[in-house]
Amino acid sequence: MKKAVLAGVISCLFIGSATAKYLESEVAIGMASLMMCSTFYSETNMLVEGSVVGQAATEHRDAGIDKMMMTAETSAELDRFIKQFDSSNKEQKIKLCAGAMKFAEESNFGK
Repeated sequence: MKKAVLAGVISCLFIGSATAKYLESEVAIGMASLMMCSTFYSETNMLVEGSVVGQAATEHRDAGIDKMMMTAETSAELDRFIKQFDSSNKEQKIKLCAGAMKFAEESNFGK
């Protein structure tokens, strides 16, 4: 996975003000999976899937996810997910990305 994508996920999720809301773990992991799977799908020529998760990531950013802050617990859970994704083979990444697709379909963040 490209380090720039991971840096973007982390910086996007840590930026916030003192009055910002805290990001729930499942939303942080869902957003990270959207961004990582968008890159993964692009690299493996899975264009339809990449478009779906990319659009969902954009919608979450537009809804204000980038203004939220994470707790230390959420940050640790996100780190574990990123390590799991990075150490996965292609088939495992496809399974993890199925979770990103489900998150994209079911998430009501910002609605």
